[in-house]
Amino acid sequence: MKPFTFMTVVLGLILVYLVTASRHPAAKAPMEPARGPIVVRVQYVPDQHASDAEDGREDAEGLPVPIVPGTRVSEAEILPPRTSPPANPVQRPRREPRPRPEHREVIPATAPAPSLPSTVRSISGRLSATLERARNDARLQLEHEVTEWLTPEVPTQWKPPGHLVTQMVQKTDVHPIVRDYGTVYETTLDADFAPFYRGQILEAYQREVVGHRLTVLGGNIGFVLALLAAVAGYIRADEATKGYYTHWLRALATAGVGAAAVLIYQILT
Repeated sequence: MKPFTFMTVVLGLILVYLVTASRHPAAKAPMEPARGPIVVRVQYVPDQHASDAEDGREDAEGLPVPIVPGTRVSEAEILPPRTSPPANPVQRPRREPRPRPEHREVIPATAPAPSLPSTVRSISGRLSATLERARNDARLQLEHEVTEWLTPEVPTQWKPPGHLVTQMVQKTDVHPIVRDYGTVYETTLDADFAPFYRGQILEAYQREVVGHRLTVLGGNIGFVLALLAAVAGYIRADEATKGYYTHWLRALATAGVGAAAVLIYQILT
């Protein structure tokens, strides 16, 4: 069979199937009944009691037993049970709303600022006969105080630079005191012992120490060079004189080395 013929047959079968299915539609599924309230009818078997007439019951149509007037129910509806409150509910005491506090603006009390420790000290000199001696003695007492202030970073034998000590003085007061034997003077210096001035004096001390060490190093190097020069000159002079003046050359070299040592020592000290 040719492909074209085969496809024509297949298409014809598909058309026949579609026409047949459209003429005989499938049965629709039955619709579900609408949900609604369920009505229950109750029928009782007739039963007569002699005591029904005594308690005021009456016969009802369609009911086998007498009922109390006004209590006949012909229809009933099924409902879910209602949640009844507990028999003796525990009643919690009602809390009364707390009164809102009044808005009050609290102004903090301004506490006095703690007074910082002052770095100014009053240094008084000893009583002196003249004004100049009183000032010099007060300056000497100030230098002693500064030396103790710098320990242990600075040795006590080191003397601080005069201009650095002078800039610490804030005020100078001279008080003449009259005694029976005459008038004497007392000088009081108000000096500022702030860390700033202490740092400046320590820097000056460090520079001086570094300079002293460099001077000592240079002196040692100079002494070694003088010694080498004396030895070299002695050897060359001894070779030139062929050993005739050996003792004199040795004495001369020794004297030269000694003179160089004395000179270097004088420079270092």
